[in-house]
Amino acid sequence: MSEIKVLYCFDSKFWRMAAVSMESLLATANENTSVKFYCMVAPNTDGREQIENIIKSHKSGAGLVWREIEASENPFQNYEYARWSPVIFYRCIAHRFFTDIDRILYLDSDILVCRDLTELFNTDLNDYVLGGVRDMAPVNDRFHPQGIFVKKFAEKYLNNGPYINSGVLLLNLEKMRENENLLFETKIPLFYPDQDLINAAFVGKIKILPLKYNLAPGLHVPKTFTPTEAHEAMFGGHVIIHCYSVKPYDYEHAPDQLYEMFSKHAKNIGMEPEKFMEWDREYNMNKIRDTFIPNIKIRAGNIIVFNDNGNEIKIEL
Repeated sequence: MSEIKVLYCFDSKFWRMAAVSMESLLATANENTSVKFYCMVAPNTDGREQIENIIKSHKSGAGLVWREIEASENPFQNYEYARWSPVIFYRCIAHRFFTDIDRILYLDSDILVCRDLTELFNTDLNDYVLGGVRDMAPVNDRFHPQGIFVKKFAEKYLNNGPYINSGVLLLNLEKMRENENLLFETKIPLFYPDQDLINAAFVGKIKILPLKYNLAPGLHVPKTFTPTEAHEAMFGGHVIIHCYSVKPYDYEHAPDQLYEMFSKHAKNIGMEPEKFMEWDREYNMNKIRDTFIPNIKIRAGNIIVFNDNGNEIKIEL
């Protein structure tokens, strides 16, 4: 029996996507693979009971560690980072909370797993801080905004080295602890916040993993990947599908195979794919929006005031 440890970071908006992702992971795991899930979640996040039931429904010896992260525990929850959800930086501080393990595989909530992850989890990291897959941005396309961004970022901060996507990260927690200071010493403008920070802070300390471990459906594979690597990932060799480029529950726009895959796993845990579009609309109605005034935001037409630590201030009128 082999055990893999998998990390998800989410809040009440994304717990359902994370649940579908976990179901896909458990459904495709080998019989001799035991999975232990570690969930770093925002305070009062929904879904714990449902996720526990999903895990119990699989006879693989799976386990769950559920850890709520308070604002005071998150060094990224201050005014400097307040325009982003604090949850996106949780992956950067996993080493602070899980001190009894030396590695963990981080997956975004919009991941679908197609094959057993043991080989990926056991990848030799040597002295690398983490392992990740090159981002699929077309850096050689001078008309593509994301490709232009990644190319300029690599030139300025990575010595023209590879820029990885942070949706799948094999974290060497021991090396993360040793090199944590680099995260806070790296002061650069952040556009893709956690992703830019991880790339710049750990430049030269990241092991590049094959495309099959983080393949975005519907995107053309750029020439930064070898033909062999691209062929393997595109024609049946992919292990992880990362749905950041398309909503897998969008029947009108998602590729048929992707929609069917998502639907199968969602229905297995009692969720109808059509409901995800409805939940998206509800979330967008209540989404917190930035203003041009520091510490002032808007949610559903109401003004919200934050202190310098990123905590909401209750104002009685």
